[in-house]
Amino acid sequence: MKKICDDTERMARLAAGDGNALRELYEKHGRALLRFSAAMCRSRQAAEDLVHDTFVALMRGPHLFDPGQGSAFNYLCGVLRHRISRHFRQQKRWVELVDDDSAGHDPGPVDDLARSEASAALRRAMLELPVQHREVIALCDLEELPYHAVAAILDCPIGTVRSRLHRARGLLTLRLASLELVDIDDEPTLVPLS
Repeated sequence: MKKICDDTERMARLAAGDGNALRELYEKHGRALLRFSAAMCRSRQAAEDLVHDTFVALMRGPHLFDPGQGSAFNYLCGVLRHRISRHFRQQKRWVELVDDDSAGHDPGPVDDLARSEASAALRRAMLELPVQHREVIALCDLEELPYHAVAAILDCPIGTVRSRLHRARGLLTLRLASLELVDIDDEPTLVPLS
């Protein structure tokens, strides 16, 4: 029976120069990171590039991971979050949401986000939220991470995560109500984007 490696062991192997460990980490966490990045970015290409850059940074500095500070996934989310922030600072403006289905590429996981009208409307409404609210919606509701993990990723108290999430859900409900996709009296529920 093959031994199952945990992420801490994979990170140690990566720090020792084992390239397979990076591939294993990507296979395990790449899709979740891409969903988070896509929820934060307006551009499919930017979302993919930022996830790629996150793994390049991991490859260059695996020794920066400290298992005492949290899980490998939390570390990767933190790296990605900083890259997204830097991306927005460099852009100095929001990139327009583009439909690149006609770009001649094979459909991928991000392309599935816009398949239904309701998902596309939810995505547009999410992208209109402030970054701090998008982050908590993406991590708590879309990725279904526990509050303590989100607090570790965002480097804030659990109470702050809860209050941001409450405010984000309220803003999202109001936005969807303005699009007549939800009744304002209904309890807000989120449809997964993927």
